[in-house]
Amino acid sequence: MSSANEDVIIRRLKDYEALITTSAIEKKCHEYGFPNEKNHGVTGMTKNGIEIVKLQGEIKAQQQLIKNLANPSQSHEEEQVGDTTQKNPRGKHDMTRVEQLKILYDLYDELFVTIEKGRMENVVYKHRELHPINKEVCTVCLEDVPITCLNSVQYFVCCGNFICFPCFQASCAGGQLRMKNCPCCREEIFVALEKVVRQVEQQAKRGRPWAQANMGIYQLEGSSCGHGDAVHYKVDFKKALKWFKLAAEQRQPDAIRIIAQLHGGVYGKVKEVEQCQIKARALMKEAADLGNLRAQRNYAMMCRLGEGGPKDNSEAAQYYTLAYSQKDEVSPLKISNDLPEEVLHAGLFLGIYHYYGIGGFTKNLHIAKYYLEEHVKESEKQSGSTGPKAYMYLAACLMELHECTFGPKYTVPGYSSVPRAMSLYRKSVKLGVGNPNGCSQHSKELLESMVTRLSKFCGNCGVASKDILGGKLKACGRCHSTWYCGKECQTEHWKAGHKSDCVRQQA
Repeated sequence: MSSANEDVIIRRLKDYEALITTSAIEKKCHEYGFPNEKNHGVTGMTKNGIEIVKLQGEIKAQQQLIKNLANPSQSHEEEQVGDTTQKNPRGKHDMTRVEQLKILYDLYDELFVTIEKGRMENVVYKHRELHPINKEVCTVCLEDVPITCLNSVQYFVCCGNFICFPCFQASCAGGQLRMKNCPCCREEIFVALEKVVRQVEQQAKRGRPWAQANMGIYQLEGSSCGHGDAVHYKVDFKKALKWFKLAAEQRQPDAIRIIAQLHGGVYGKVKEVEQCQIKARALMKEAADLGNLRAQRNYAMMCRLGEGGPKDNSEAAQYYTLAYSQKDEVSPLKISNDLPEEVLHAGLFLGIYHYYGIGGFTKNLHIAKYYLEEHVKESEKQSGSTGPKAYMYLAACLMELHECTFGPKYTVPGYSSVPRAMSLYRKSVKLGVGNPNGCSQHSKELLESMVTRLSKFCGNCGVASKDILGGKLKACGRCHSTWYCGKECQTEHWKAGHKSDCVRQQA
C-alpha cells in the first residue's frame, strides 16, 4: 500500500474519530429524538444504550490499534530478532492494517444499525402515543390485540368473534387446523362457502366493522375471494361504498384505505365518489395512523411523489419507518416467513434516504447498506430477483464504503467489494434488457467505466496492459471483475484473498 493511501487511511481515522465520542453519540440521539429515562425506560436510547456504549469503547480501542500500526517502533523494512535481521515485508504489515480496518468498519456497521433500531423503536412509540390504534380483547387468552387490518386476527363468521394469532397458531398442528368448532359459540367451522358468505353478510348487518369491510370488498371486486372457488357478485360501487362508509365510521383501517383509493382513482372513475387526490391523501394518512401497513406504504409514496399535496420526504421517511417496523409482525393468514411487499418497499426507500441524507436523515452509508442488503436478500429469496434500483444503489453504497474504508486502492485481496458491486451492476443492467429504465442505464454506464479502468492494470502486480505482450489482460473467468497479466499472477491473487471476494456471474 502506497504512502498516499496510508495518508488517506489516517485522514479517514481522524474524520471518523468524531463519530464515536460521547457528545457525538448524544447529538445523533438528539437528532433521532431518542427519549431518556425521564420519559420512559423501555425503548429507544435507554434500551440500546448499553450496546452503544460497549461498541463505542470497542471502536476507540480499534482506532488506537490502527494508529499504533501506522507508527511502529521499528522500521517496516527490518526487525531485529536476537543477533539476526529478518525481513518484514511492507505488504504483510499493510495487510495487517487492512484486516484491522475491516474490523473497525464492521464495528461501525454494528454501531449505526443499533442506533437506527433505537430510532425506529422511538418513532413507533411516539407515533402510537399521538395516534392510538384500535385494540380488542381475544376471546381465548383475553389479551388486548391491535387491529390494524382484516388479517390481524382470525375472525369466526358464525358469531363474529375472533382469536389472536398466538391462539390460532396453538390450534394448528403440522400446519393443519385442529379446531372443528368455533371456540366461542361451538358452531361448526368448516361449512360451504355460500353459507360463510351469508354469515359474513349477517355479521355486517349486525354492525361488525370487519364484516362490513369484507362485504364492501365483495361488492367492489365482484367476488368473495381473490382466487379459487368463490361466490360471485355483480360489481356495485354504490353498495360497496355504503359498506365501506359504515366500517370507516367505526375506524376500520382497510375500509378507510380503500375509500382513499377510490378518491385517488385507483379503481378508475367511479361516479359515486369524487376524484380528489387531496381527500385521498388525508384518508390514507388516517388509515396509516391506525397502523395499516398498506396504508403506511401508500401514504409514504404519496408524500414522496407529492400526490394530493406537497412533496415531503421527512413525512415519507417517518411512515416508511412505521411500515418497516412491522417487519417481524405476522398474521394468522400469513403463515409464511416471507416479508410483505410493503415492508420490502419501505426498506428500499429508507436505504435510499440514508444514502442521500434526505428525509430528515444525515447521510450514513452503513445504515443505507443495512436496509439495501436486507431488501435485496429478502427479495431474491422470495421471488428470485428485485428491481434494478435496489441493485444499483447497493452497488454504489458498497463502492463508497469500500473507498472510505481502504482509500482509493480498489484491489485489496480478501477485502474488496468490487466483484460484488460489479455483479450487482450487471444484474441491474440485465433487468433493463427489453425494459429500458434510468437505473439500468446508469448502472450500465458505471459498469463500463469500471471495466475500462480496472482492465488497464493487473489486479495482482499492477502492471499496465500496454506494457505486456499483446497489450491485453485476461479477466477472471468467474467474476469478470479483476484482470491479470498471466496465470501466475491470477493464482497468486486467488491465494492472497480473491477467492473470498470472487462472485460467480450468472450466464
